[in-house]
Amino acid sequence: MKNKTNLFLFGSVILILLAVALVAILDKTAPTSSSTDVRARAGTQNTLKLIGVVNAVNETNGTVQVTGVQFADANRTGAAQNLGDWMVTAPAAFNFASVSPGTAVTIGIDANTFNIASHAVTAITLTPRN
Repeated sequence: MKNKTNLFLFGSVILILLAVALVAILDKTAPTSSSTDVRARAGTQNTLKLIGVVNAVNETNGTVQVTGVQFADANRTGAAQNLGDWMVTAPAAFNFASVSPGTAVTIGIDANTFNIASHAVTAITLTPRN
């Protein structure tokens, strides 16, 4: 009788440990849900992208004025809407020689700096578009 009790206890402990391991594996491999809501994506750095055309470059201030700004195709539903002209603060290591007036650019933005009232934003990435 004592052997059966020990065997039952030992089997129960093994099953519990296997269940914990299975839950940990499933938690790591479960796909994360992706939201189509722009507000949700705006809270995540570098997921919100804007496109536009460089109007002026001010290397002294570290800014680029971009005209015809709109959300990139992946960050919107429906037709593109012109958001006007924006002042973009370039990333720290940005090479200002890579853009000039008339260059189409893609801007990965820091959502915390997205200021709709002043049309100013800080870029995490600023790259010329093909």
